[in-house]
Amino acid sequence: MLEVLDDQCWGIVGRNGSGKSTLAAQIASDSVNSALVSLELEDGLLERELQEDDTDFIDKIDTGRTVRELILEVGQDRDIETLVTELGLVELLDRGFRVLSTGERRRLMIARALIQEPSILVLDEPFDGLDVEFQQQLREFLSALNVRMIIATNRLSDLDGLATHFLCVDNREVVLRGERAEIEANATFQQLMTLPEGEIKLPEVIRDDVLRLGPLIEMKSVTVIHSGREILSRLDWIVDRGENWKISGPNGCGKSTLVNLVTGDHPQCYSNDVVVFGMQRGSGESIWDVKKHIGIVSPLLHSQYRVGVNSLSVVVSGFYDSVGIYRSPQPEHVELAKQWLDIMNMADCAHQAFRSLSFGQQRLVLIARALVKGPQLLILDEPCQGLDRLNRALVLKVLDQIVMAGKTQLIYITHEAEDHLECVTHELRLGDASG
Repeated sequence: MLEVLDDQCWGIVGRNGSGKSTLAAQIASDSVNSALVSLELEDGLLERELQEDDTDFIDKIDTGRTVRELILEVGQDRDIETLVTELGLVELLDRGFRVLSTGERRRLMIARALIQEPSILVLDEPFDGLDVEFQQQLREFLSALNVRMIIATNRLSDLDGLATHFLCVDNREVVLRGERAEIEANATFQQLMTLPEGEIKLPEVIRDDVLRLGPLIEMKSVTVIHSGREILSRLDWIVDRGENWKISGPNGCGKSTLVNLVTGDHPQCYSNDVVVFGMQRGSGESIWDVKKHIGIVSPLLHSQYRVGVNSLSVVVSGFYDSVGIYRSPQPEHVELAKQWLDIMNMADCAHQAFRSLSFGQQRLVLIARALVKGPQLLILDEPCQGLDRLNRALVLKVLDQIVMAGKTQLIYITHEAEDHLECVTHELRLGDASG
């Protein structure tokens, strides 16, 4: 049992799959008057909201329980006004859960924990999905709280100004514990956090389709309105051949909406002037005509991938742009999927159930799924969310190597300045959202 003194904040650190989240959840379970914030709890809340979606039975889109309802269902005894103001949730109080951005959901989960007034607050990846400005605001907010804290994270910089002590976990065991400076200087810790040098041998691309000449993406005066709120306003954007874009901006500004317009997963792509691979949206092309050229990773895809298949099947499904496999895969596709799992250091998990993996391990499998077919365009929406320092470095290294070799073009959505890619040539920064 970990004892956390009043002047201490413990950080739980380690590789993906090492057991950080399991340990955080166990500490919360064993502690009196504790509250846990985790990606798994957020995922469970989303699952409940999806199961209770009544859109098919009412005359409007059911956006789920509101932020206000979700906070008050776990704590009725405290005035929420101060809490939601500090967490930037005031403008979101009457917004449904299913239309919140990733960062907005993360803030909601923190509010649900704090309204319970815990004596111990256990946070598992609290900064993932938050824009840079709110990360700093949250860090200042947490440092001022009069509550003992334990923070499990893959990004050591998340703990700056917060953690005084570290628990280092490997293979589901605590291998190091002590003051932060002492652990960071430890040789075992440094070895766990070091990526081997040298280029990575990548598989050959299987690609038998040829795209038309011209820009990959063209958008003219694109406007998206949802629930009376303008998400994008008269946006003009062109992605020409050879260009690789980074898209940034605060939570709720429309980054993921922009991605869904490209892939055809947003219904308003057909009411706007959107051309992808030379095909005008709404001109008779199918969604699969476009998706077959694209490899994608996104929080939406991650939350939707709920079928009971193993990790190898998830990667193979990238050839068919499906969630799960509904046909017998070709042997060469299976072999390529194995190679990509190996590159992501996930070969040992090939036959393990996808949903049994840690969040970070699941994200590595989905990245392999996006890369496996050698797509003409990679659209990666916060792909490094949930990844530890080494796996983040590995993914960025692989992307730079692929893109700079001219094997694909990249659209990369991120909040993180640390996610630096040499291959990026252009940046689109979307403006502040209203809330």
